[in-house]
Amino acid sequence: MLLRVSEIKDILKRERLSISKRRGQNFLVEPWIQRKIIDAVDIKADEDILEIGPGLGALTEDLARQSMRVIAIEKDRALARILQEMLSGYKNLQIIHQDILKTDIGKVCRKKVKAVGNLSYYITTPIIGYLLEEQRENIKEIFITVQDEVGRRLLAGAGNKDYSAITLLVQYFTKPELLFSIPKKAFYPQPRVNSVFIHLRILEKPPVKVNNPEQFFRIVRACFNQRRKIILNSLTHKLGKPEKERIQQILKKAGIDFQVRAERLSLREFAAIENVFYEKGIRL
Repeated sequence: MLLRVSEIKDILKRERLSISKRRGQNFLVEPWIQRKIIDAVDIKADEDILEIGPGLGALTEDLARQSMRVIAIEKDRALARILQEMLSGYKNLQIIHQDILKTDIGKVCRKKVKAVGNLSYYITTPIIGYLLEEQRENIKEIFITVQDEVGRRLLAGAGNKDYSAITLLVQYFTKPELLFSIPKKAFYPQPRVNSVFIHLRILEKPPVKVNNPEQFFRIVRACFNQRRKIILNSLTHKLGKPEKERIQQILKKAGIDFQVRAERLSLREFAAIENVFYEKGIRL
């Protein structure tokens, strides 16, 4: 149920609500973008959909029409109530007032779901991290609208200025794909930048082997938290100066130039570092 800008304003006025800039609330108002999103999700009649942050239901009704069941998680209490009132006729729709970061998807969904959401900039990385690190066993695919800058980070390659810890997280667990761009005028209120619609297909098996995935990501984050430093200094900062010589030995065995910065290392090279850490019995 896509609302016009005037209808959104009327609802907000009637309910005495204001749009939260802090939460990055922007409502989709462009019909052709809505159609592209629904078509891209390619919903099957027997599928369950998890909608993250449905807002005022720009996608929700179409998701409910085409799927077996929709579980919509909305953090804003007022929006959850309004959406429940507007779409009360859909018996296959469950609207839950809850923070997605505190939601056990396995408990609220009966089977693996397709996750769909328009993610606010300030919470994008935590949500992606939570879905992939803690909830991926309950998810088949993820379809998300994110700001253009975030999209570049998810798809970046080693050596690119947009390459970051979230890049490696996404590319370890999924196959990311940019589906299309979304102009900022497609939203109300209009954000400052354009967005992109991204598909993350959960991989059955990661593209590289690591012995301890949790430690692998601790290593990645330690290196990118100090991204202006060479990798030797980043890891030394994390483990302490007495470990510097041993870290040099680890990097040498992994075939890594210890003068390189994190943004130059591929997923496979980070995996090589973790595997030597594991072999040496060193915990980060």
